[in-house]
Amino acid sequence: MHPASAVDHSNLRRMVCMMTTDEYCEMILRDYPEYISSDQMYRICHISKRTCRYLLETGLVPNIDNGKKTRRFKIKTTDVVSYLNDRENNPLRYKAPDDYYKTDHKAEPKYPFGRPLTSDDIAVIRAFYQERFRRFPDVLTISQIAQITGYCKNSVVKWCSKKILRAFFIKQKYKVPKEYLLDFVSDSYFLGITVKSQKHIRYNKEIKKLLNPESSCE
Repeated sequence: MHPASAVDHSNLRRMVCMMTTDEYCEMILRDYPEYISSDQMYRICHISKRTCRYLLETGLVPNIDNGKKTRRFKIKTTDVVSYLNDRENNPLRYKAPDDYYKTDHKAEPKYPFGRPLTSDDIAVIRAFYQERFRRFPDVLTISQIAQITGYCKNSVVKWCSKKILRAFFIKQKYKVPKEYLLDFVSDSYFLGITVKSQKHIRYNKEIKKLLNPESSCE
């Protein structure tokens, strides 16, 4: 494995133009160590420093945040590769709010359960929703998703039309495989919704007990 310092960042943009996303990601995994810094991440992803900070502070890209002013973030290279792959299919999921670049504020971390989530946490959340959705069919309508999540049908249509929630558009109607919905409800976008439905709030209370069983016993 080559050390991260051996990577010539000035050549990355030219190289990526000649590669597919899969080839580029293979190169990143080969040439970088297990963990990288935010400085390395923004260069790898060809994004601005501020966009990189937004992705890390909101938890859209998982990371270890030590809160320091320098060398604050520690990011798994595999999580950066996952971001690059998903960004290609779901670019709007990683778009900062319209006013984010006009102001000097920091993005509020989207930690609905009090801390960044690990891959094991996400698996717990997915299993929780899988059980809740068990009685519903394998392919869902907008109305059924509204019933499941507690959000209005307009919100569900918006998620689908913006490709935040993957769906098939058949005969002027959205159809969503249950597996796509499970991916969505365990994703950072859904978990980070600011104004939640009452059903979403109830779900989160149950999930919090699963993720923090010691606190529920106090």
